[in-house]
Amino acid sequence: MRISPRYLVAALFMALALMASEAVAGGGNKEGTAAADQLLIPVGAKGIALGAAYTAGITGVEAIYYNPAGLSGSRHGVEVMFSQMNGLDNDGISYFGVGSNFAGFGHVAFSVKAFSFGDIEITDERQPDGTGAVFSPTFITLGLTYSRALTDRIRAGVTANLVSEELDRVSASGFAFDVGVQYAGLAGVDGLELGVTLRHLGGNMKYDGSGLLRLVDEIDADRTAQLLKIESAGFQLPTSLEIGMAYRTSFQELHDLAVMTSFENNNFLTDQYRIGVEYTFDKMLSLRGSVPITGNDKTDFANEAGYIYGPAFGVGLQQWAGDAKLYLDYAYRTREVFDGQHVFTLKVGF
Repeated sequence: MRISPRYLVAALFMALALMASEAVAGGGNKEGTAAADQLLIPVGAKGIALGAAYTAGITGVEAIYYNPAGLSGSRHGVEVMFSQMNGLDNDGISYFGVGSNFAGFGHVAFSVKAFSFGDIEITDERQPDGTGAVFSPTFITLGLTYSRALTDRIRAGVTANLVSEELDRVSASGFAFDVGVQYAGLAGVDGLELGVTLRHLGGNMKYDGSGLLRLVDEIDADRTAQLLKIESAGFQLPTSLEIGMAYRTSFQELHDLAVMTSFENNNFLTDQYRIGVEYTFDKMLSLRGSVPITGNDKTDFANEAGYIYGPAFGVGLQQWAGDAKLYLDYAYRTREVFDGQHVFTLKVGF
């Protein structure tokens, strides 16, 4: 019995909606309580320049963060990608991804996102100005992605992330899963795409380690100070559901235009609306731009939406070099309070 692609994609979307109904329940009511905030930081200059709005049609290794279904849309047998982005001050975010197409099985990719913070001075309740010692946090996310084209129009994918965070003598780890679906040719219209992504689905994370031990004197007790351990609370992952649409068209053989939009419902922050545009000349030079729009929820002390990111812009170059195709992308994302972010990405497709 052959299942119609329409019923198949409907079932996939319904499954994501059912999972998301519980995962993002109470969206906008849990600000500041999420664990593993490193999962929220996007990667890749192309995706960031487009404001993470291209969940419907982004493909290749760059799609892993935004929609793992897009990995199977790669036009290359193997893709390798490296990206670097500045953080808040002297810290930075590095990303590496490699993906390959295994005929008859699907696309598989491995990714690493690592943070560099530099040295941070240690303080405690008795020495709030510093103990004289320093530490350097280690935050890293390892991802394994599987994606497959179910039909010529439907792609699906899943990413399993191992999240690890280590501070001074305390650490936490856990698993987070991303699930995505992309549908091309929506309503029979060539170039019209639909995407759904459920991100960061998993259990609670909590810190543990010797750093939670404290030497305590018991009042009115006839014994020396004792070691007691502080019990760390568990925190939910920042789960979100994103639904996006995009339309791509070409004209006069030299010009390609893509317009995209998405809506993201979060369990940790106000909802987000995003709009992005990409223009490509002669399949070689791309210009990109995007703007985010926050929901109506007010989430900070100034009674404004607690979202610091503004419009983003970018440029991309692509060129064949023998049997390899080189992609060089740059993005700049504006921020309130902090300086803007610069993102550089190099990708090679074989």
